Amino acid sequence: MRRSLSFQLVVSLAIAQFIAIVFLVPFIEFFVSVSGITKSSSIAPDAWGAYRMRALLQESIKRTPDGRVMIEPTAALQQYARENAQARYAVFDIATKQALSGSSSELVTALDCLDHIDASSIKFRLADDPDKRSQGNLAVVTTPLGDYALAIYGYRFSWADLSEAAKVFLSLHTALVITPGSLGAALLAWLVVRHGLSPLRVAANDVASIDVDSLHRRLSVEQAPREIAPFIEAMNRALETLDRGVTAQRRFAANVAHELRTPIAIMRAHADNPDDQAFRRDMRRDIRRMQTIVEQLLAAASPSVRSRSTASAIDLGASVLALIADYTPLIVENRRRIEFSGPSTPFIVNADKWALECVVSNLLDNALRAEPDGGVIEVRVLADAIIEVIDHGEGVAPPDRERIFEPFWRRDAKIKGAGIGLAISKSLVECMGGSIFVADTPGGGATFRIALGSSHS
Repeated sequence: MRRSLSFQLVVSLAIAQFIAIVFLVPFIEFFVSVSGITKSSSIAPDAWGAYRMRALLQESIKRTPDGRVMIEPTAALQQYARENAQARYAVFDIATKQALSGSSSELVTALDCLDHIDASSIKFRLADDPDKRSQGNLAVVTTPLGDYALAIYGYRFSWADLSEAAKVFLSLHTALVITPGSLGAALLAWLVVRHGLSPLRVAANDVASIDVDSLHRRLSVEQAPREIAPFIEAMNRALETLDRGVTAQRRFAANVAHELRTPIAIMRAHADNPDDQAFRRDMRRDIRRMQTIVEQLLAAASPSVRSRSTASAIDLGASVLALIADYTPLIVENRRRIEFSGPSTPFIVNADKWALECVVSNLLDNALRAEPDGGVIEVRVLADAIIEVIDHGEGVAPPDRERIFEPFWRRDAKIKGAGIGLAISKSLVECMGGSIFVADTPGGGATFRIALGSSHS
């Protein structure tokens, strides 16, 4: 099951708020007050020492064997008294208002007003105490022996008091107080996160409504937050790329259908008159044309097809000449001529014969289209495993000499062809470790040159 981003954000925010409420805010207040950075703090630094002294005093309230309750200082309280000579303490029975044995007579005298008032907590200071720093605190606490008012005075803060001070915040009372606030904060966080992620839901709905027939649509980024806008813009760029690809594929399919329609129609016409003397020649020409188109489709559809066979030693001149022989009837029928010049002796190269024939066939098809009526297509096999296919047509403008090798690119929509022949040729030549480029033909036209990697005579 997928994890919910909203749930993760809400839980993270709720945890962060809980930590801030329970730990961060109280402890910041604690450190600000004990450091004395600001005098405006409502809690004096020494006030944090009251918690440990009160806890030590509470542990010292004991019941004697004869049933009396009195103060029997524990070792810890005695140690505290030795370290803080100014410290005083007293314990009062809530019911009788009487001080327990062991209480400081000074505090008992000062707090004799307890006979006349009911107080659960009092802060006080002895008027005749010359130490301006000293302060006192009286609080009613519940002990195993009953409820008593514990009065402490002259306490000082030390880092040993930190654990007792922390218990003030980590208590059931604190939990009961902050739980509603934490739940409210979690609800608020959920509402905020839900509202903040709404642009993503809108974008997701928009993407879900786009299909192959509506790839031209784009997601709106006008109302998207700054953090989400890059994601939506990336989606729009992906849709634009996909739209271009689908458009090119549709154009490619239409071009292929157009290219196949003509040879199929001619073959049907020839099949109706099989006794014609040119029947076999024309059928061979049309089959060659269809084979070229099908091989282009295979190479474009599956890159693995291009490398299905390994390189082998072939006679470059003989292989090209054989291909020209197959094309000669088609070239003559179109009122063109073809000239071949090659090595006088076998010229062996390591190449993929199928790939080489596919590349040369593509170049011959292009040259046949480009060569003017009555012109001559030249094919040369040169030293260093170089093949040149030369026409004398319009040529290729310098800005287009790289673009013609891009899939589906055509200079003019009226030009016949699927627009993939040169792209496939470039890929196949590179798979054989060679290169292909186009240059000007002296006097006008285009010269396509294939340079294969390895050869030996």
